[in-house]
Amino acid sequence: MQSILLICIMLVAPCCTEPHCSKFHYEESLLEKMIRTEILVQNMKKEIGDIQNQVRESLANLKEETNTWKTEIETLQENSKTKLAELSEKASSELDKNMQKVDDLKGRAVLPNVVFNAKKVINDSPGSGNTIVFTEIILNLGEAYSPDTGVFTAPHGGTYLITVQLCVDGSKYIDYGLVVDEVYMNVARYQDNHAVVCCYGSTTTVSLKPGSKVWVKVVNRSSSGTLLYGSNSNYWNTFTGVLIRVD
Repeated sequence: MQSILLICIMLVAPCCTEPHCSKFHYEESLLEKMIRTEILVQNMKKEIGDIQNQVRESLANLKEETNTWKTEIETLQENSKTKLAELSEKASSELDKNMQKVDDLKGRAVLPNVVFNAKKVINDSPGSGNTIVFTEIILNLGEAYSPDTGVFTAPHGGTYLITVQLCVDGSKYIDYGLVVDEVYMNVARYQDNHAVVCCYGSTTTVSLKPGSKVWVKVVNRSSSGTLLYGSNSNYWNTFTGVLIRVD
């Protein structure tokens, strides 16, 4: 009887002593946790990789945009330099032109002193086509009148006032012309129908270029005898000119 009871106890004991949380169950649970953890790690690695790729892509785009901005800024700077140089050159050119205008205006404001006045003809019976030469200089500022040739040479371009006075002997006449570079600018007849000397004068305004030449020429005259009469007391034959405006 005792032997039978002992056998029953031995058969029942292993079933009754095995715990619910066996080693196998623990290892299975641990393995499951490890697998889940590994899956989670893999997912995290994937997410981190995706984020890294996004960051790399963003950095690449940012670098490309930065290079584009840099290129655009350099282009703008270069264009600005070119435009600034063009504006500077244009301003300098305009300044030079304005300074030239100022100099021209200064030149016009300060009128050069050009005046001549000569009397006493070298020949009192000049023939037709001859130049009347006035030999005695009263005034010759600018030294532009020659008493040797009777020709005034304009030192400056501008407007001149020219006056001619001739004293014609009694009962004589003279047709004279004021000539500028071989062109008549004024022609007049001075005639005395009486047996006395009469003086006649005329004034002409002429526009001359630098180097233009002006003289008095006999166009026609009485047939013979003394034509022009002169004396220091009463009768002066004169040739006068003055610059009144510079071009």
